[in-house]
Amino acid sequence: MRNRWWVVGAFCLAVISFGGLYYIIKYVWPDDDQALASPQLILFGFMFLGVSSSVIPLSIYLNHRFAKPGWLERDKPRLLRQGTWAGALLVLIAYLQLTKTLTLTIATVLIGVFILIETFFLTRE
Repeated sequence: MRNRWWVVGAFCLAVISFGGLYYIIKYVWPDDDQALASPQLILFGFMFLGVSSSVIPLSIYLNHRFAKPGWLERDKPRLLRQGTWAGALLVLIAYLQLTKTLTLTIATVLIGVFILIETFFLTRE
């Protein structure tokens, strides 16, 4: 029953975030003079919230399928943590793409680092 509320909350937040992201992309002009001007910060914020909340239902499914029984009671912030990792990774990759410093090697190393950090958290329980 508790997982259902996580999905409903994540869906509502994703709809609001992607709606804001659509508005920013469609109606706000970026500032070319600075890499982190106000529209870019709002864009990154909406990207973070949208991806983080979209990953939570997938995380619920994968944890329900592969984790030990009672995983939610043992590790309460697991769903938020996994959603936050995905959102932070996407925002970091988007910022590196904006500054034209993203390469396949950097993206692969970042993904590997985020996977290793989450693996560390999962092995601690």
